[in-house]
Amino acid sequence: MGHSAGAHLVSLLGADPALAAKYGAKPWLGTISLDSAAMNVSETMQAQHPLFYDDAFGSSSSYWNEVSPLQHLSRNSLPWFGICSTRRKDSCPQAYAFSNLANKHGVMAQVLQEDMSHREINEKLGEYGSYTSAVEAFMGSLNPDIKRHLN
Repeated sequence: MGHSAGAHLVSLLGADPALAAKYGAKPWLGTISLDSAAMNVSETMQAQHPLFYDDAFGSSSSYWNEVSPLQHLSRNSLPWFGICSTRRKDSCPQAYAFSNLANKHGVMAQVLQEDMSHREINEKLGEYGSYTSAVEAFMGSLNPDIKRHLN
């Protein structure tokens, strides 16, 4: 699970588990992305984008593809759950594009839209309510032992 830039990174590694293993990560069951607007870095960088993305992603289109979670999706990708803020213009469209392509590869992926700020997406997870329940339901769907611990 990751939020913002962390959501981009966990989505990249979950899309390409071999890449994660190459850097020493142990296998995990699924990925939860909390409000990333950088699932397709190449597309993002070619459109109007926040200036800090230039520092994060540079100017090389080949690098943009290398760090785009969407470009790494395959049938080997991990299940993915993306939460996006409806208050941001890029977050939900990128989450749906990622989810749709993952599904085409036969990978379980879904999106939950939330009417919360980017910050609230992170801060409110864990509070009682439908948002936390949806995240826990995804986690429980990955493994019966996890589901049992969440109930």
